[in-house]
Amino acid sequence: MTKKIISVAILVMMTMALLLGDHYGVLKKGRSEEEKLYEDALIIWYADSNYAEYLRDAAVSYEYETGVKVIPVEVSDVQLLEQVQKSSVDGIVAPDLFVMSNESLEKGVLSGICGELRDPKRVLNSAFYTDASLRAVSYRDKFYGYPLSYETSCLVYNKTAMEQIVSTVIAKEEAGESNVEDTEGITVVEENVAVPEIKDLSEYDKLVLDAKAKEILPTSVVGILDFANAYSLPSDVENYFLWDTKDVLYNYWFAGACLDVGGENADRNEEINIYNENAMYSLEVYQDFRNFFSMDEDSVSYEETIKQFKGRKCLFTVAGTDIVQKLEKAKADGTFADEYDILPIGMLNGTLQSRPLSVTTMICVNGLGEHKSDAEQFAAFATHEYATNLYARCGKMTASHLEEYPYPQMEAIEDCYERSVFLPKMVETTNYYILAEMCFCNIWDGKDVNDELRSLSESILKNYYGRDFVHEKIETPQVTENYNAEDEN
Repeated sequence: MTKKIISVAILVMMTMALLLGDHYGVLKKGRSEEEKLYEDALIIWYADSNYAEYLRDAAVSYEYETGVKVIPVEVSDVQLLEQVQKSSVDGIVAPDLFVMSNESLEKGVLSGICGELRDPKRVLNSAFYTDASLRAVSYRDKFYGYPLSYETSCLVYNKTAMEQIVSTVIAKEEAGESNVEDTEGITVVEENVAVPEIKDLSEYDKLVLDAKAKEILPTSVVGILDFANAYSLPSDVENYFLWDTKDVLYNYWFAGACLDVGGENADRNEEINIYNENAMYSLEVYQDFRNFFSMDEDSVSYEETIKQFKGRKCLFTVAGTDIVQKLEKAKADGTFADEYDILPIGMLNGTLQSRPLSVTTMICVNGLGEHKSDAEQFAAFATHEYATNLYARCGKMTASHLEEYPYPQMEAIEDCYERSVFLPKMVETTNYYILAEMCFCNIWDGKDVNDELRSLSESILKNYYGRDFVHEKIETPQVTENYNAEDEN
């Protein structure tokens, strides 16, 4: 105990010497030109250049409204928190605020860099921000950041092509050609029939078309396979489903509801449940998707997937929040002529949920800074009052509630975010994204689901316990879905 007290005392003395020495050095040499430039201004650091224009414009507007100068500074994203801490200890041009993603939150809180917020404008509630974003910027039920934007995945479909499929079904029914129905009640379209042009339909016929589309659209992940078994594609559409299978952000929704890493707010290291039967079942279905659609992982990148979707080569795809910007730009320049929509799938099958992964970007107040109150005022302004400009400036989805969205699909994306699961915020799970991506990729390549999921869980728990951890193996559940039945088309 005596040695421990002496060690702590020495550590405190060394820290004080460092602080006093640096402070003395600053006084001795005087202020630099850089310090003079930043005098009486709030400094906000960011590493993602996509936010440059937005933060610059927000700073200009804020100074115009309040007289408070704010200077955005782009820095390296390598060890951002360490950079903030070092500059704060050095006492030279330290940031008052900084932009970071929520998976580093515990590290920021424990190091003192992310200061607990006082919320002087009383905006950190669901009247101003999405519920998911508020949970994302909290740690142990306290707020440490103002939610700025988020990234998640959503299921997108070609609405025009879907209407053609529905028109074919309706035309067959009106022609008196009975559709083939299997024992599970799935309708199968046998052959092409004369279908009227959608643009020539009356208002009543369009209502009938919409109602029929809602009837046949998949309502679950497994339902996508059932749909592919049941309906033929328009002649110029080559694939039912195509997406980037290499990035776990676009795959996680298969098993996201069953992978518990930190509890509902992803900040409880005592709540980790990765290796379980429901997660294995979900990933068995995920593996079946490759076999069912004969997808080649190596030939499908994210950009190629979007290109294929814009070229009307696939009916469904999984995309990020940038999909609206990409497709609206393509519609404007004439490279995408169809209509599209977001499919709100929240279930894997009739009993298991489906939840996508999300990452939330937030503005934090430097807990070691000298202008915390003023910094919070700007953070609230930049993430809420000025948030209507975020999409136009950088194509990011705002975490703030908007009275009106530029495009209706953006509201559907927000719904996907609201039911998402977060990347875990704990220090022990820093490499979770990489490990989960490897797990999903290996399973997609045909490796044993049980072994891969158990390995992922053991790796995370090893970090938590600080020693090797071995699960007792549990039996792999059998997939009982009927989608592997022989296609009757």
